[in-house]
This record gives sequence, C-alpha cells and structure tokens, in this order.
Amino acid sequence: MRWPSMDSLPETISDRVETVVSKTGEPTLRLGKLLIHSSYDPVKEGLGFAQNIRPGSRVCLYGFGLGYHVQSLLKKIGPEGRLLVIELNPDLLGAAMHLRDQVNVFADPRFRMIFGREESVVSKEISKRMSEWTLPSAAAPPLEVLFHSPSFKCIPQTFPSLTNALEVLLMERRFPAVLGGLESRNYSFNREMVRQSPGINSLKGAHRGQPGVLVSAGPSLDDLIPHLKRFSRSAIIACVDTALPILAREGIQPQYVFTLDPQEESFLYFRDHLENAFKLIYTPTAHGKILSNFRGEKFVVFKEGHSLYRNQQSEMEKKGTTKTGGSVSCLGLDCMIQLGCDPIFLIGQDCAYSGQRTYSRHSIMNTQLLDRIAERTTLALGHREKAGLKKQIRTKGNFGTMVSTSQSMYSYKRTLEEIARQNTGTQIYNLSSHGAELENITPLGSVNEFAVKLSVEAANKR
Repeated sequence: MRWPSMDSLPETISDRVETVVSKTGEPTLRLGKLLIHSSYDPVKEGLGFAQNIRPGSRVCLYGFGLGYHVQSLLKKIGPEGRLLVIELNPDLLGAAMHLRDQVNVFADPRFRMIFGREESVVSKEISKRMSEWTLPSAAAPPLEVLFHSPSFKCIPQTFPSLTNALEVLLMERRFPAVLGGLESRNYSFNREMVRQSPGINSLKGAHRGQPGVLVSAGPSLDDLIPHLKRFSRSAIIACVDTALPILAREGIQPQYVFTLDPQEESFLYFRDHLENAFKLIYTPTAHGKILSNFRGEKFVVFKEGHSLYRNQQSEMEKKGTTKTGGSVSCLGLDCMIQLGCDPIFLIGQDCAYSGQRTYSRHSIMNTQLLDRIAERTTLALGHREKAGLKKQIRTKGNFGTMVSTSQSMYSYKRTLEEIARQNTGTQIYNLSSHGAELENITPLGSVNEFAVKLSVEAANKR
C-alpha cells in the first residue's frame, strides 16, 4: 500500500482536538492552545508553504495537518516529483480524514505516507524510504526536507528517539537561515579574494598516502597536547581554527588550518597568527577579517548546494567543493581526504560533553561558538529547549561507555560518520577520545597505539 492502514485511527474526531471554522469557511484545528492552520485562510497559507519548491523535487515532509500544504506541494512538484509525509499523531490524522476529502491525495501515485504507533516500526520505515531517495546519482532530482511546524510540535511522547532525530534535522536546516545575513555579507566582502585564491582542487592528492593528523579543540586534546609535538615530523599536521592558538602556544606549526565560521568572534583565533606559514583553507562565507588580514597562502573550497553559489558553477568546478558544512571539523576531514592523506588521525574530536566541557581547557573561548549559533536560532524561534542548546542526548561512547552530547554536536557526529562511510578507502582513527563513538571510524585508546600506527606507516613508505 502507498499509505498506512487507518484501522487504528479514531472513528470520530478526538475530544483532544477542537474544530475551528476559518474566516474563509475552511476547517482548521486547535490542539490544546496550538492552532494547526490559519484561522483566516488555510488554503492560502498552504500555497505559501510550498512556494519555494521546484518541479521534480523529492520532498520529505513531517506533518500532514489537514492536508492544505500537502495539496500545494503535490501541485508544485509536478508529474516527476515525489512526496513522502510522516505524521505520528493519530488525533490529527484522524481529524484530517473526517474533516476534509483526502481521496485525491491518497490516490496520487507520487504520494507516500508513514504513520504508526510503534517507534521501532516507524523508524525502520523512514530509514528505508530515505535510503531509497539518497542513493548517489548525478541525475537525482533535488531532495527537500520540510517541517509543518504546528504538526511537528504535536509528536506524541511515545516517539522520543525519533523526535530527537527530527529535531536535529530541523536544527541543521535552521542554521543557514539564522546565519544567512552574515554569510551573504562575508561572501560579498570576500568575492575578490575568492576570485584570486587557488582552490582545494590545486591541492588534491598533494599528500597522497601520507599520514595526516587533524587537531580539533575538544576536551580530549588536553591529554594529547604534551605528546603531539614529537609526532609532527611524521605526519601532515592540520587543525581547525579553534585549535590554532593551542598548537601555536606549544610550538607546533600546522601545515593547514581550516575555517568557515562567518562570525566575527572567529577572528580571535587568528589575530596573533596572521604572519604564520600555514596554508589557510576557507569557505567563501568565512569572516572577511580573517581573509583580508592573513598574509599566508589561502585556498578556497565551496560548499555544494549553498544558495549563495547558485550562479558560480564553473568557478566551483574549477576550484573545488565540499559536501560538508556546519562544523569546521567536518570540513577539515573532508579536505584532508581530498589532499590524499591516509591514514587520518582525529585528535580532540569528542562530539560530547567530555568532563562536562565542550572545549579544551586551553582554548581561547571555552564555550563552543556553534552552540551560540544554536542559541540564536532557538531564541529567535522561541524553542530553546526543543532545538537542542540545553537538551542533552545520551549516546554510545568509545570503549563501551555512554556519554552526553548536545543536538548540535550530535549533528556533527553524524556528518563525520557519513564522510567516513563515503570514503571507506581512507583509514580514519579517533585518538584517545573520551566522547561519542564515531561509526566507521576506528578508536585508538592511547598515544602508544598512535605511535605504533605511525611507525608502521613510516616503514611501509620506505
């Protein structure tokens, strides 16, 4: 079947749902104090919901509501598009069946619905459908993930894990919207620098087969800093911007530094290192103060799919791209793979509140900048707790432990895992992390293990 069995839906409209007649005469709903659709013109509201969807899109939507926006989406995606809707609240879905004629929607071959009462069953079905849609293909139509916000707030409490996964996905979508103004201003300021800079493509394969170390500023870096300098001659050392001052203080000169944060605070990591000899790899929306003041070599890398680069396809192809975004650690890992480093050792990559901290004690700011992005996002939207600044997730840690992480760090963990999954030909290790387990990435428990791996690699190169 292309839609779920309706046998478990209420036979009548639930007492928990209040029917409201809009000004235009169309029905809408109120669940508690929450209005599900416009009380004035829900049809017009539904049209607005779908206005940015392109023909041929594959759309995954959470929230059926009464179907106004669903009908609009089906019109916008055209004959080649596909629409998958997830709705987990039986009271809302039951009311939708009673109050509006949904025959044409459910008979549409482009439409699929996922509904159920057991989290494990629903999660498996979502995973199956999304896997089918995310198979790599150059000709694949665009994939859009949408949330009908009122419906999303009505997910039953019997779906805790799935709710968290959806919240993380929603948070990832909100970040670009919150930082869009900053990114746009930086991109405009950086345009000439971007034009003049060589791209990541000019560095591809430059260190093929050489061991690489990517240093991040997570809490586990504290234990490794005393040992890192003695390995700096045996591997390509690279770091994220937040770790740069820590390495510099220890007399460790990285060969590459990565930056992408559009906020002015990110300049703090560079202000005392503007004459250093490392190569700076940056995205075009990184803060302009960094790019204009740094005197060393600079290499640009474009983020695939970013709305600011829609008309820059030829330049992107010439200079090079990355699929990763959000966390500079994810950018760093993807770029080191492009450089050809193998194996790659992650240091200071916890993705968790190791020791109740997000950053190394030696970092300039012991508050994660991207957590502050999450704070802006959630405060602006009035859902601080739901979007995950303070909400903690328990996840499997390295070596059989359970650790706490935030939704933002959990998002970065997922991206690192996906990078590793897509690059199985590169060996990736996570050294002495006290944090979250990273799937497809091998944990190393001690500096001695790290030393052995490096010595083996050195012997193989002789």
